[in-house]
Amino acid sequence: MFPLKRMLPLREAAEYVGITLLRLRCLRLVRAGPHAAMRNGREVMFRIEDLDDYVDRLYRRANISHAEQARHRNAWRARLAALPVDARGRISDSFMQILTRDDFLETGANRGFRVLFFGGLCLIFLSHTPLIWRL
Repeated sequence: MFPLKRMLPLREAAEYVGITLLRLRCLRLVRAGPHAAMRNGREVMFRIEDLDDYVDRLYRRANISHAEQARHRNAWRARLAALPVDARGRISDSFMQILTRDDFLETGANRGFRVLFFGGLCLIFLSHTPLIWRL
């Protein structure tokens, strides 16, 4: 990775955080996870500062000290740097997977219940309209 790079594409952002690409996409789907910045309106990019803030928030939520967080993140970065470039997308940090799963389930369940609630209201509304009876 270029040392002065300030923004990362989706795949590199997932590697940087330590999660799989699918997990980062799922987090974006339920509007959780790190804040995404768009470039040219199509490609999703993430600022490194936003990724660091998201990771810090997850560690604070798990009540882990800054010293332990720094030790764990440095160990992950060293492990990632030791791998060849083509093998980096296939591994993930299991601890970050656990932390992001908690964030995903909390936010996703809330949004899922909203969708089910409004879908149920629409179903009730449509089942009581005479237009549906004629079909």
